[in-house]
Parts: sequence; structure tokens; C-alpha cells
Amino acid sequence: MRANYQVNSGVRFQMLSNDQLQEMFESVLHLLEYTGLDVYHDEGREILKKAGAWVEGKRVRLPSYLVKDALAKAPRSFTLWARDGNPKHNIHIGPGRAHFGPGPTCPNFIDVETLERRLYVKADVPLVAKVVDALPNIDFCESLGTVNDVHHELGALYEFAGMFPNTSKPIVAWSYDRFDSAGIHEIAVAEAGGQAAFEKRPNYVHYCEPLSPLVSTFEALDKLVFAARHRVPLIFTPCPIAGGTAPVTAAGIVIQGAAESWMGLTLAQAIQPGLPFFMGGVYSVMDMSSMILAYGAPELPLMMAGITELAHFAGLPLWQTGGCTDSKTFDEQAIIEGSMSVFFSALTGGDLTHDVGYTESAMTGSVFQLAAMDEAIGYSRRITRGIEVNEDTLAVDVIHNVGPNGHYLREAHTRRYYRNEFWYPKLCDRRNYEEWEMMGQTTFKDRTVARVQDILSTHQPSAIKPETEKVIEKVLAEAEDRVKEK
Repeated sequence: MRANYQVNSGVRFQMLSNDQLQEMFESVLHLLEYTGLDVYHDEGREILKKAGAWVEGKRVRLPSYLVKDALAKAPRSFTLWARDGNPKHNIHIGPGRAHFGPGPTCPNFIDVETLERRLYVKADVPLVAKVVDALPNIDFCESLGTVNDVHHELGALYEFAGMFPNTSKPIVAWSYDRFDSAGIHEIAVAEAGGQAAFEKRPNYVHYCEPLSPLVSTFEALDKLVFAARHRVPLIFTPCPIAGGTAPVTAAGIVIQGAAESWMGLTLAQAIQPGLPFFMGGVYSVMDMSSMILAYGAPELPLMMAGITELAHFAGLPLWQTGGCTDSKTFDEQAIIEGSMSVFFSALTGGDLTHDVGYTESAMTGSVFQLAAMDEAIGYSRRITRGIEVNEDTLAVDVIHNVGPNGHYLREAHTRRYYRNEFWYPKLCDRRNYEEWEMMGQTTFKDRTVARVQDILSTHQPSAIKPETEKVIEKVLAEAEDRVKEK
């Protein structure tokens, strides 16, 4: 029997030491206590004041004990549930687990038939959700775009209404205000079987975004307050830009972004202690030649690794970023940039990694990029799964039995392990040249397009309840009436 035998389960990336993380942690607390943030929400400021914050006008400063108390209350591990009860689609948030999905809000979309760039419309939402539902390495759903052919205040609600029936995977929802937050929640609760049932098995997460530098906007906090009071798992995630809306250094942007997230954390835990909460964001650089937020820069996965390690050091899950590109088309640049950030997310254990499928610096969503990154995620997951070491996997007896100049094809050991020990690609081609030539000389792009179109023509997501369909119709009709009255 072994004693004190250490096992490493999987491959993980460790960039910062505990001493460095402690220094960063204390720097965030210092910022929150002595600089503070401007909070543009009267009720939010009042809640924070009663909890122990110092409030002077719109400026709110949080004593370190208050932030530490909020960190202690927020859970590190919890489950996001598939709406149809399919256990394969549940997401178990916890140390060492990385999950992936698209992002929202791109104004443009790559048409699935013509492959041309155009405005994102309502009809694109179910297509994206259906592809997400079918891809094995995409774990949660967002829309990959902002609906342009409805009233601008209703885009987020129409996105949720279009996604919900077309995937059973957990959805990350965003909203413009408390009204569409309420509509989204009504749909989710109807399917769950009531508010109490939803609280036990939440099937969506609510996304709120404060403003850098150091501003908690009314809209972000109003949605946070709604989510907290209805026990909806919450993402509170800034989008600081190094050299623009955040310090140019990687350490500086991480510290500022964490402070922006933890203001939301402290408010959420004051309202609803124990509410599942993700900190995080999109951390990258302002390209000083083009003045864009660079989605394919090496600094993005580097900075995201930094904020991930700080989040885990503090005991929080992280809303990560990966699988995205600055490329305008589905080309080698898109694959290189997307795959590198996906791999870093897998190595750092980014709890929910979003924006998979973003192209053109977040201006255009592409299900083809999404499908290609599904392949990259599968590749990355095989590496991060690591090497299992035990008596059977060491195979000493098998090697002895085969001996010199033998082969392992007929061994029971080979048959027992090869299906799970090896990763098998869906899009990458391993055939010899003659077979590849005989099969049409297809490129990676050809195979990706064909796979997406096959999913859209054959995949059938599980149906929602008939009563949920009626709730969706009611919620959309009420929303349309509301905007007509303005």
C-alpha cells in the first residue's frame, strides 16, 4: 500500500506564485477601500451603505472586511442545469474544470448558406442554438449576435426566446434592462416548473457588464439586483482595454478588472448570500495602430490567465474569453488565434469561457469558427486530461508478453483503452494522400462548412414544454406592446 503518493490529475498552467497572487489580492482590496467606484444606482448604494460601505455621493468605497465576507459567501462550486434534465448537458462548476460557449452582441453574422457577412437577424438565433446543442465540446449557449430586425430594446429578449427551444444546454442571457430580465426569467421559470424548482436547478445565468474604468452603471446594477433577488446565477464582468480604459500593464488591468467585478460581488452577496457569482471579463489590449480591442492578441490569453488565477486564489469561478479572432474571414489566422486562446483557457481552467466563434474583433459571429473551435477544444481537453498512471496503464506485463519485435494490435489491453486513450478528430484529416484525394481533396474549411450544414439539416434538439411555448408568446407580445407605448 502506498503512503503519501502524490497524483497530478491532468495538465494545468500555473503562471503566478501564491506570493504574487496574494500581492494582487491585497491590491484589489486597497483599490476598493481607498479609491472605490462610482455607483450609479441609488438602491445599490443604499444596500452597500447598510452593509458597511462608505458612500459619498456616487463614490462607494468598500472596507476590506466587507469584500472578504462577500468572497466567503459566494460558492466556488455549483451546477448549471440542462433545461431538459439531460445530465450530459449539465455544467459542474468547480476547480480544474473548463467549459466553453459562444458570446453575444456581434452586430454581424456569417450567413450559413452564402458564407457572406451581413447583419445578424432574428432567424439566426435558432441556427446558432442548434449548432451549440449538437457540438460536443460547446457547453453553454449564447447567440453570437445582436438581433437587428426587431425593436432595439427587445433584441436580448428575442435572442433568449430563440435559443431556449433550440438547445437544452445552459444559456448565458443578457438584457438591456430589468423588463427583459423579467421576461427572460419568466420563460426559464415556466420550463423549470416554478421559481422554487428553478432555484434548485437553474437553467440559465444572467450576464451584467459594468463600465471601465471603475464605474458601476445603473443598467448593470439594476439587472444585478433583479438577478440576485430571483436567485439567478450571475456574471458581473467588465471589458477593460489595456492602454485605453485600463492600465497598459497586464498586472494593472487584472487588478482594475477584479475591483470592478468585486463591487458587483459585494452587492450581490449583500442581497442574496450564497448566490453563484462569476467574476471575469474580456481582458486585452488596445492595438495602438488600429485602435481596436484586439481579440487575437497573445496578451488576451495571457491576461485572462492572470485574472483566472486571481479569481481561483480568491475562491471564485471565472468568466473567461477564448476561441476568438481578429480575422475578417475563416482562414489560418482565425484558427491560430482562436486555438491558442482556447488552449490557454483549458490550461488555466477557465470556468466558463465565452466568445468562442467571435471574428473581426467581436464585430461578426460565425458558427463556422464555433465549429472549428469545437475541434480545438476537444484537442485541448485531451492534453489537459493528462496521463493516468496506475498498474494497468503502465502496462509492464503487456510489454513483457509482447516482447521485442512484436505488436500490440491484438492485445486486450489495446482494445480496452484505445477508444478513450486517443482523441479522434471530427474535422482534421489524418488519411493518406491517396484517400484524401479520392474523397474530394477537401480542406479544413470545406469540412467545417459541411459539418455545420449537416447539423442544421439533421439535428433535433429536445422540445420545450407546451406551456413554455405559450409563455414565450405572451412575454414577446407584452414586450412589443411596451415598446409601442413609448
